[in-house]
Amino acid sequence: MKISDEKRQLLKLYRDSSLAEKLKIYARIIFNFDQIKKHLDNFIPAEGNVLDWGCGYGIFANYLRLKNPKLNVVGFDISKVRIEEANKTTPLLGVKFTSDPSEIKFDSFKLVLLIDVLLFLPVDEKKSLLKTIYTSLEKGGIVFIKDTLKSESLRFKWTKFEESLKLKFGVYGKNVKSGLHYIEVDELTGILEGIRYEIVDVIPETHIIYPGVFVIARK
Repeated sequence: MKISDEKRQLLKLYRDSSLAEKLKIYARIIFNFDQIKKHLDNFIPAEGNVLDWGCGYGIFANYLRLKNPKLNVVGFDISKVRIEEANKTTPLLGVKFTSDPSEIKFDSFKLVLLIDVLLFLPVDEKKSLLKTIYTSLEKGGIVFIKDTLKSESLRFKWTKFEESLKLKFGVYGKNVKSGLHYIEVDELTGILEGIRYEIVDVIPETHIIYPGVFVIARK
């Protein structure tokens, strides 16, 4: 398997991570990165503020900074374990990471990422977060959503089972006590349109195992 220069740059950022977390990070970069990158690249702004809400280890927050050093990128995640690893990369690229939502200033974002976040939030919390993001986006700003949405497919049933195990065994960190709250794609686009987002695109993920959907919307 050929590893691109972009992947190599990202892998180098996490050389100081603990072995257990490094294995997870490297797996995400090597096997899951391209599926998201190919769509995200179409919406990277030329300058301005970007928020990665639910950034995990900061892979895509760091990627955006590598792709465009003019961007001011902030990453948030409730997993203290993952933010600890992400913070080890801050001296290299200058991306700020935090697990404290009060440190995030919701103001004037050109782009907000929600990658595998909404499935953990009840519907009311999904709506509240998406409303807050809408208010914080600049006119024409983009919310880039990648999520697992409810369906009858075997891929969905497998993913739901896998996520349940991850939560049960604390894969996301001992402080993460979320549930799983899947909705269908029409429900998500309806929520977005109700907030007055314009739907830019809805793209089913082509991953062999995971049934993700990309939903891109504009203020």
